[in-house]
Amino acid sequence: MSQETRERDRINDVPPLGELYDVGGGRRLMLHHAGTGTPAVVIEAGAGAFGLDYLKILELCAQRTTCVLYDRAGSGWSDPVHGPRSAVEIVTDLHDGLRLAGVPGPYLLVGHSFGGLIVRAFA
Repeated sequence: MSQETRERDRINDVPPLGELYDVGGGRRLMLHHAGTGTPAVVIEAGAGAFGLDYLKILELCAQRTTCVLYDRAGSGWSDPVHGPRSAVEIVTDLHDGLRLAGVPGPYLLVGHSFGGLIVRAFA
């Protein structure tokens, strides 16, 4: 059994931290937000990470303003995807997820590693 399969099975045994939002195309994204205020801080995980990896940062951030973490399609609690995805597809999913979750802008985008490329595309 591959590491990816073991990780997916582990995640499927535990309910999602946040909500699953249908962003279209048969994909649901897990998005979790806490706190109140603006700007909303949106955390974009690195390539091998999940939103849950940044939970402690979210908890600290949410003491001051709205803070958001999520799992990109194909990772964590979000639905799987087939094949690679473009930055435009990832950013569109994030934009739709934020809208569906009722998290208005302005956004302060925080990207770790690969997430830095995604937040630049989002901006």
